[in-house]
Amino acid sequence: MQVWNFFEPLVDLRTLFLAQTCALAAMATMFWVARTGADRGNGLRTWTLAVTAQSLAFLLLAHAGRLPSWASAGVGNALGAVGVALYFVAIRQFLGRRYGRPWLLAMVAVVTAVGAVSGSQYAVATIFNGFVYGLVQLLNGHGLWQRPQAELRRVQRVVALCYLLMGVVLPLRAAGLLLAGAQIDYLNMPLTWQEPIYIFGFLFVIVTNLGFLQLCKMRAEAEVRQQAMTDGLTGLANRRALNDAMAHELAMARRSHQPYAVLMADVDHFKRINDQQGHRAGDEALAAFAQRLRAALRAQDLPFRYGGEEFCVLLPDTDAAGAAVLAERLRVAVAQPAGTAAPMITASFGATVWQPGDTADALFSRADRALYRAKELGRDRVEIEIG
Repeated sequence: MQVWNFFEPLVDLRTLFLAQTCALAAMATMFWVARTGADRGNGLRTWTLAVTAQSLAFLLLAHAGRLPSWASAGVGNALGAVGVALYFVAIRQFLGRRYGRPWLLAMVAVVTAVGAVSGSQYAVATIFNGFVYGLVQLLNGHGLWQRPQAELRRVQRVVALCYLLMGVVLPLRAAGLLLAGAQIDYLNMPLTWQEPIYIFGFLFVIVTNLGFLQLCKMRAEAEVRQQAMTDGLTGLANRRALNDAMAHELAMARRSHQPYAVLMADVDHFKRINDQQGHRAGDEALAAFAQRLRAALRAQDLPFRYGGEEFCVLLPDTDAAGAAVLAERLRVAVAQPAGTAAPMITASFGATVWQPGDTADALFSRADRALYRAKELGRDRVEIEIG
C-alpha cells in the first residue's frame, strides 16, 4: 500500500514559473485591451507595463538552461527588476505620492548586473534578489497600508498585507538558500521546503493584480458618485446630496433630540449681476460666495448649493440663538466684492430650527419663508422662523 507523503513536492519549479507566466500574460492582455484614458492618473497603465515585464521574465526563467545564460539570467533578471520597479511606481501613482527614479534605476541596474555575472548559477541571483525585492515589497505594503480611503480600506488592506508578507517571505527564502548552499542546478533541484513559498508567490500574483484592478475600479466609482453629488460651479454638495444629508440629520435629531437648524441663503440682486456684467461674472460671484460661505462655517456644518443663487446650510446641534449668530457671521463674511471691479456681494438669510414631528419639507418651507421675509424687509439681513 502506497503512503502519500504530505511533504512530497506536487510540482516542479519550472512548471510553477510557466503557470505564473500564463497567468501574468493573460492579465497583461486584458489590461492592454481594457485600457482607457481614465487610467492615466491612477497607475493602471504603469501596472500593465509591470505585468507585461514580469510575464516575459518568468517565461525566460522557466526556460533557463535551454536558453543562453545571457537571455535567461541577464535579460530575465533585467525584466524582473523592471517589473518590480514599475509595480512600485504604479502603487505610488495610485496613492498620489512621489517616488525616487534614481534609486529605482540603480536597483534595476544592480539586479541586472548580478544576474548577468552569476550566469547559470541562478541561486546566486535568487538570493540577492530576495533581499532587494523584499525591501521593495515592504515599501509597497507600508504605502498601501497607510491611510486608505474609507471605501477602499478592505481591498487595499488585503493587497497591502500580501505585499508585507511577500516582503518577509523573500528574504527568508534567500536566507534559507544561502544556508543550504544551493549552487548550480537550482531550477531543477527538489522544491521540498520551497514549494509553499512558490505557491504563495503564485497566489500573490493573482491577489495583487486583481486587487489593484479592483482598487482602480472602486476609486473610479467613488469619483463618479462624488461628481454626481457635487455642484460643478461652486464645488459644494448639490441638491441630491442635500436630500440624503437631510434624511440622515433628521434621523439623528429624532434619536438624540438635540437642536438642529436649517439655514437658507440667497444672493441679493443676482439677476442684476448677470444682466449688467454677463453670466461669467454671475458664475464668478456664485463661486466667490460659496468659497466665503464655506470658510466661515464650523467644521460640523454642511453647506449645499440648493439651486440657482440659493444655498442651504445644515447646522447640527444648533438652536435658534446659535443659528441667528452663525447666520449673522455668514452675512458679514460674504459681503465683499466678488472680484476686481465687481459689485459687492450681499445675501439674505432665513433660518429655522427642527421641532419634533418636522419633516424635511416642513423645515425647508419655514426656512424659505424666513428667507423671503428677509428679502422683503430690505435684503442683506437675517430672519428666523420658529415652528
